[in-house]
This record gives sequence, C-alpha cells and structure tokens, in this order.
Amino acid sequence: MKEIELSGLDTLYDKKVQCPFCSHSFTSKKVRIKFIKPLKVDSDFGPIFAKEDKNNPLFYYVIVCPNCGFSFTEDFSKPFGQLTKQKVEDEISKKIDRNIDYCGVRDFLGAERAYKLAIYSGQLIGENHIVFANLCLRLAWINRGTGKKEEERRFLQLAASEFEQSYINTDFIPKNMPEIQILYLIGELNRQLGNSSKAVRYFSAVIGHPEKSKNSKYVNLARSQWKLAADEYRGIK
Repeated sequence: MKEIELSGLDTLYDKKVQCPFCSHSFTSKKVRIKFIKPLKVDSDFGPIFAKEDKNNPLFYYVIVCPNCGFSFTEDFSKPFGQLTKQKVEDEISKKIDRNIDYCGVRDFLGAERAYKLAIYSGQLIGENHIVFANLCLRLAWINRGTGKKEEERRFLQLAASEFEQSYINTDFIPKNMPEIQILYLIGELNRQLGNSSKAVRYFSAVIGHPEKSKNSKYVNLARSQWKLAADEYRGIK
C-alpha cells in the first residue's frame, strides 16, 4: 500500500468546487497535506520543492472552471455586475482553449498558465490588491523553484507593489493575513529586490507595530532581516 501511495496516485484528491462566475460545479485537484514536503521555506515564506517533486501544492492554488474558463482562488470576493460578466465572457469564455485540462494533474507550465489566467480574470472583475499580491508571490515562488530568476524577480516586484497597495487601501482581511504580516512581506520583498532603504522602513514598522506582542514571529523575523537590509544599504557584505 505504501508503494502505491508514493507512486503519486494517491497524493492528489478531488476537491468539489463551484465556479463563482457561471455556478458550474466540478472538481479540482489538491495535494494531500501529508505529501507536502518542501526542501526549505524561504524568508518570504516561499516553500521550495525539488524539481522532480510532483506534489507541489503551489501548482493547485488556482482553480480554473472547465465550463467558462474563469480562473480564481478562494480569496476572490468581487460580485459580478452585468458589464463585468460580459467582459469575462468576451475575453475569457469565448477565447479559452478547452482542450487544456486544468482540473487534472499539473506541471509547471500548466500551473503558470492557470496563475496568469487568474490574474487576468481578477483584472477583468477588479479584484482587490491582496488577491493579486498572493497570486504574484506564489508565481514568484514557483519560478524560484525552477530556477527562472528573471521571472521570479518580475513577479516579486509585482507582489511587493500589490502588497503595498493592499496595505495603503486596507483591502485585506486581517483574520486571513494580519497587517503586521503584510508589512513584513513588503519589507522582505523589497530587501530581496535590492530596495534596502524601503525594506528597513517597513521592518521598523513591524518592530514598532501596536500588535507586536501578539505576533512575535513576524517581529523576530523583521529584526533579523532589518539587520541584513541595513548592512546591504551600507554596502556591508
């Protein structure tokens, strides 16, 4: 039995979902928690998996409706007005390649297409910045795991910008992602991108946050990364 499980046949399960756009019910693959084994977790919380590991949960974060092509995550929240519905139908439903199976097993290319479809779907319906931030950050992690440095950097930049806009516009849900975590991520992503001065400012905001006593994890990370960013800003290696 153990051999069959390790073959990958039982690592995925079918999750029942309903498309928020067309209400079509279908199943989409997810990875069973016990099979999720990252090699490491980076300072921006990005899990890195072996290239040959097919049980990467990041590949299945986005759900793509096989009926209308609308792509989404559990974070999507916007209601659909008539004008928005028409946009999605014209730009996605009428154009999507229905020969691609997004509900089955995914590889890097399938996951990348799903993420980009979700970003486009979110743009069409005017989703919140926090939704784009999470999509872009995960897409950066996927590219990091495959060694695609330029694409990783591109999506890290987009994620940093979207997290900052989410913080400014307070369009996030604190119980899903507290403000102090967003501040830390803005700091850390900017540090990775070489924006050391900005990173220091955001790390300082974490360290002095009113809810720091409840969020010691982020405060301790911010202190550690603040020193790195400060040294980088001063040119100390």
